[in-house]
Amino acid sequence: MFADPDLPVREDLTITDVTVVTMDPELGDLTGATVVVESGVITEVTSEPRRRSGARVIDGRHLVVVPGFVDTHWHLWNSLLRGTVSDAAGRDYFAVKRGLGPYHELDDFYWAARFALAEAVSAGITTVHNWDHNVRSAQDADVNVTAQLDAGIRGRFSYGPRDSTAEAEAMDLVDLRAFVERWPAERLDGLLAFGVALRGPHRTPREVYRREWATARELRLPITMHCDRCLREEGCRSCGLTRLADEGLLGPDVQIVHAVHASTEDVAALASSRTHVSLSPITELRTMGFPQVTELIEAGVLVSLSTDTLAMPTAPDVLGALRTVEAVEAARRGSPAITPRALLRMATIDGARDLGLDHVTGSITPGKRADLVLIDARNSALLPSGDPVEALIRQGGPSAIDTVMADGRILVEGGRLTQPSARTAVASADARRDALVGRARAAGDWR
Repeated sequence: MFADPDLPVREDLTITDVTVVTMDPELGDLTGATVVVESGVITEVTSEPRRRSGARVIDGRHLVVVPGFVDTHWHLWNSLLRGTVSDAAGRDYFAVKRGLGPYHELDDFYWAARFALAEAVSAGITTVHNWDHNVRSAQDADVNVTAQLDAGIRGRFSYGPRDSTAEAEAMDLVDLRAFVERWPAERLDGLLAFGVALRGPHRTPREVYRREWATARELRLPITMHCDRCLREEGCRSCGLTRLADEGLLGPDVQIVHAVHASTEDVAALASSRTHVSLSPITELRTMGFPQVTELIEAGVLVSLSTDTLAMPTAPDVLGALRTVEAVEAARRGSPAITPRALLRMATIDGARDLGLDHVTGSITPGKRADLVLIDARNSALLPSGDPVEALIRQGGPSAIDTVMADGRILVEGGRLTQPSARTAVASADARRDALVGRARAAGDWR
């Protein structure tokens, strides 16, 4: 069964005397500032004292407020596979995904997404791109949308093919059209947009990927595609993105994921076509190679940050991932472009730009929706205090997060999930994973 609706109400807030890292180039960083939230909207960010009658007041003297983090590529559906994937023979990510993917029931898709989103918001992530590459039916897609709405987190749902769909078989384009019609804007509470997750020329023949691409563009749905075909294969030196450019398939409506093996020509094609790239540094370093952060940023490609999957296993620790990127890039390239502030941009306003949501989130700007993370500057990792952005990227972590607000709703307070259904998603994860494995084992497809 799905959760009963239990989203907290949107609160009017005045946060006083707070340090604000706005990520808005016109506002910059403010100290001793006031942030006012009304009906889910940031209405004021000022250095002047302000107070709204009837608004709850939060004393921000020991807080730093940053925009909610934006995760631009996350396979929520397979989150219950964490703990089952391992380094043991036959237990790698792809083997487990193929083995257990067919045994997911609707409840599994719902609660896997809720579990991942509970982890997300606990880590300060208020926007998630749900990259679903196991849509087996109309109900599967609808359940994922319901989970995202029930969690109260902003984002995009990208409709993809069934896991392990044959290369010559197109995804369900008939239901893709019907799906968009089933979920008009008034059902989405301003929180969700839709896209299409395509396999592209690496995994499908020309007649399939051209048809899928054309349908996505006809429906005006942004496109996302993995570019990870050769993984660690010796001699892999290209993602083949120049081919997509030659066929007119790249553009600002396209997000390429990973692109670890992109050649110089590939990177140039991304830059000239204004195609975006989503990087998943932890899974890329573990299974693919070095993400080309410096090369992409120096070429002018819009780069954003993602968790990828909880099944690897990984954790949605945004600050830890950015810290890893800074250290790796310092050793690999030593580029002056990879600064703490540039990295924080990847996880906030650039992520919002990648998903076409920078008009509503990604910075603390009056008029945008209230997606905010309040960080306790007294956390031992942030002491003794210095530049707040450098401290967050180089020492910060989820333990310093006190409060998380998404669209004006407080979903984490005092470091604790406020939503009972989110806590249920976490508490039930083991039992749901065990039941999933049990069904596969009963069918003789799992040992």
